[in-house]
Formats: sequence, C-alpha cells, structure tokens
Amino acid sequence: MKRVRGFTLIELIISLVVLGIVMTGAIAFFRGVSKAVAGTSDRMDAMQNLRYAVSTLDRELRNTGAGTTGTQPQLVYISPTMVVFNADLVSLTPNSPTAVNYNPDADPNSVAAPTTAQKFYIPGTSIYYPDSTYRTTGGELSPAETITYWFTADTTTANANDYMLLRQVNNNAPDVVARNLTPFGSQPFFSWQATDTSGNLYTVASANLPMRHSVPIHGSTADTGAAAKIDSIRAVQVSVNATNGMTGSQLITRTLVTTIAIPNAGLAKQMSCGDQPIFGQAVTGVWNGDTITPTITLSWAAATDETSGQKDVQQYVIYRRTTAGSFADALQTIPAGRTTYTFADAGVLKDSTYVYQVAALDCTPTESTPSTTAAIAIP
Repeated sequence: MKRVRGFTLIELIISLVVLGIVMTGAIAFFRGVSKAVAGTSDRMDAMQNLRYAVSTLDRELRNTGAGTTGTQPQLVYISPTMVVFNADLVSLTPNSPTAVNYNPDADPNSVAAPTTAQKFYIPGTSIYYPDSTYRTTGGELSPAETITYWFTADTTTANANDYMLLRQVNNNAPDVVARNLTPFGSQPFFSWQATDTSGNLYTVASANLPMRHSVPIHGSTADTGAAAKIDSIRAVQVSVNATNGMTGSQLITRTLVTTIAIPNAGLAKQMSCGDQPIFGQAVTGVWNGDTITPTITLSWAAATDETSGQKDVQQYVIYRRTTAGSFADALQTIPAGRTTYTFADAGVLKDSTYVYQVAALDCTPTESTPSTTAAIAIP
C-alpha cells in the first residue's frame, strides 16, 4: 500500500504567512473602500444640509414685505448673523390675496402680525418688537407675520466652531433649520447690500450694523438706523460652510456663497406730503394727584391723516406752557404708528397750572393745526 505524504510544518507556516499577507491587503483595501464610501456619504450629507439651509433662507427672504400694511416695516433688524422681517408667508384663509402659501393646519399664532401684547425680544438683543400694532386700512390685524432667522453657536457637536440656523415666527419658540454650519473664512454669514443715492449697490460696512427700524412707521425720515436707512437694503450675500460634524482629519467641509435679492424692501409707504396734515383729535390732560412727584398724562387718538386721507403723519409734536407763559420750543416728539397715544410729563411742579398743545407732523415736515388742552392745575 502506497503511503500518502502530507504537508510539512514548514509548508503550513509558509501557507499561513501568505494567507495572512493576502488577508491584510484585502482588509486594507475594503477598509479604504468603506472609508471612501463613508466620506462620499458625509460630503453629500453636508452639501444637502447646506443647500437646504440656504434654499430655505432664499425662498422666504425673497418674499420679505409680502402682505405688509403701509406703515409696517418690511425689514425690521439686520446684522451679520441675523435678519428679522415681516411677510405674509402662511395663511389659514384659502385664496388669500396677500399670502405666499395656504396651510389650513398652520399655527394661528404664526399667520398674522404680532400685537404689542405679543411683543418679544429680538434674540440676543435688548430690543422689544413690535412697538406698534400694525393694522390694515380696514382696521384688521396685518396678515404679515414676523420671521426671525439667526445663526448661533451649537454646543451639541464635537466641532467647537459649529453653528446652527434657527427660525422663529412672532413670539413662538424657535425651530432648528440646520446644524453643522460654520462661517466661510473671514466672511460674515450675512453681508447686506444697499443702494446709494444714485441707485448703485454697495455692501454695508460692519461698523454700520446692526440696522433696525427705530420708529414704528415704515419709510419714516426719522428712521435712519446706524448710517443708512434700513429701507435702502436690496440684497444679502449669504456665505456659509457645512461640515459633517467631525474634527481633525475626519472633518469634511462644503461651501456655498449666494446672493438673495430682496425686491420688496425698497417699496416705500404710500403718502402724499405737501398739504398741511389734518389732526382733528381732542387732547386730554390728567394730573396724577401727587404733589410730591406730580405727573400730567396726555392722551389722544391717531390723526385723521395717519389712518386715512394722505396717510402722511410721521410724528406728533407736544408743546407746553404755564398760564403765564407762551408756547415755545417743542417739549417732546412721539413717532406715529399707533391708534392711540399717551405721554407722561414728569417735569411739572406743584403750585402751577399748565396748558398743552399737540400737533401732527408730516414728512415735509409740515405741522397740523394743533389741539389744545384745558388748563391743568397742580395745587
């Protein structure tokens, strides 16, 4: 019987070594392929995240001013990281003539302008908005809600430079639009572009930001912001990176820079200045009854030419005199934009009698015929 010879120990060791080398190479190969696939997936995810964030901004910012009333500002506040604007983006009413979208399931608190009772702090600031309840000429609440977008540091990711984009409607809780966003080099997230007196576009210097509406009425000549009126803004350049949320060698970044036009922001409030404005309202004055710290509070309703007629009233001028004196320089001016007004004068003295006048002022500026209070005595 013929004996069958097997493998020697040396041959087995050599075979195992060769197999190990082949397996090591195969594992390295498949690991590289897996890493490449994962990297491709991360790059795609980062790009999709970036496109979603920017396209959301683009879609809504282009509609800034849609459905706003004549006195309601279109742009409320702008900075390198934030924009607050008014627009009728969503309505509960089918076939609304002003709304961009119809959504029967929308939050009722997110489909109309906030009132002064619903005022809120603009995120990261000490600014309360709105300071006026904006209504249509028919007295209904403006259908244009207030939308806020802002970039803020994201502490939930491994990358210390990560930001997230938040969106808030009126005074409701904000929603996260996108995470894993970072600035593009030294560029701010928002670079605002305005028009000069010749109609040419220029980038607003960072020293002139933030800009905001400082008076309730849109288009007011008193509303100058920092160095230029916010109503001169016509576009914004958005510059942002999106990452995969990793750090070091695993970090993947994608970049998108785009310019968003804001065509409605240039539409001015319709008015016809020139004729003397009509005030036509009585002014009452009431002493608070305190002789130690006396105060006289004036009250009056909006001028006839603020809510109808020429609609050109931009502020009210208050004058004061004692019974022995005469009306001289204005005591105070109050910006227009409300339906009723009050002014508390704490600069009065006991043992004195005061008379006040209030006049409406238009954009020329021309004063109306003033309304005069009865004499108010402080014993």
